[in-house]
Amino acid sequence: MMKKKDDILQQVAGKSGYKVPEGYFEQFTARMVEQLPERELPKPQIITPWQKFRPYIYLAAMFAGIWLMVQVFVAPVVEADKAMTAANEHEEDLEEYMLYSMDEYTVFETFYADNE
Repeated sequence: MMKKKDDILQQVAGKSGYKVPEGYFEQFTARMVEQLPERELPKPQIITPWQKFRPYIYLAAMFAGIWLMVQVFVAPVVEADKAMTAANEHEEDLEEYMLYSMDEYTVFETFYADNE
């Protein structure tokens, strides 16, 4: 069995067994160009000023939105902290600050808890 296998490998002698016809690669590019369909190149797009500056405008709008959100959500907290600090510095203003910063329910609840 091994003897037959060795004979086959010797017969092939490292050749692949595939052959290319004569002159195939010399005519290959010409035949390929003939077989390709004709097509037109697309026209170059004209970039308008809006398309050119749009990313920068969007970026500026994003930062403006972030700044606005900070002003709406963070600034009142900072102002309240400043007011509380100022009220603590002047104890006579503390009662006025507390009355203006609390709603009626909280004021009545506090008075009721103090009277019990």
